[in-house]
Amino acid sequence: MAALLAEAQEAMEEAMNLVCASDLFRDVAENTWYHEGVDYMVRQGYMDGMGGGLFGVNGTMTRGQMVTILYRIAGKPSVEGLENPFRDVAEGRYYTDAVIWAAANGIVEGMEEGVFAPEGAVTRQQVAVILYRHSGAEAGNEDLLSSYPDGKQVAPYARQAMNWAVSQGLIRGVENGEVTTLSPAATATRAQMATIFLRYLEQQG
Repeated sequence: MAALLAEAQEAMEEAMNLVCASDLFRDVAENTWYHEGVDYMVRQGYMDGMGGGLFGVNGTMTRGQMVTILYRIAGKPSVEGLENPFRDVAEGRYYTDAVIWAAANGIVEGMEEGVFAPEGAVTRQQVAVILYRHSGAEAGNEDLLSSYPDGKQVAPYARQAMNWAVSQGLIRGVENGEVTTLSPAATATRAQMATIFLRYLEQQG
């Protein structure tokens, strides 16, 4: 019986790998700019749908969700013996182990002492900071932010990380009419995050 269940599970996984995201989610069309990112992240098991046949492309991503994706990419390492430094990260939540892991590895530091705000929407500059810390990269000296009309709006804590993210092509700006902006304080949508994660993983090799 166990062998049959294992075979069935394997067959299901193989079938899922053959299914395109546009077939799974009615809000993901093949000709959209985010299709490739969503398709890849779902196939790899890094991101899930929101239920009801929807991926939720325009939905905002929370801080807890983003860290959970990084935790899945890392292979869900054990957090046994690690301290939970955040009083708003309760035991047993889907993001608990991910946040503990990320904090222990210096990927996240929280919004203030003892507060992570896992249900808060992650902003584009926060995305840059988290990925920058995760990569372990060093930013160059070239200032790429000044080429954007809202480059000065990037918070001081995020400037180095945002400059790195732009230099790596991870964040390419948001089209607002005739101009392209960084929109650093804007929340990141799930479609944007799927695309950014795909670029990041390709860049990391």
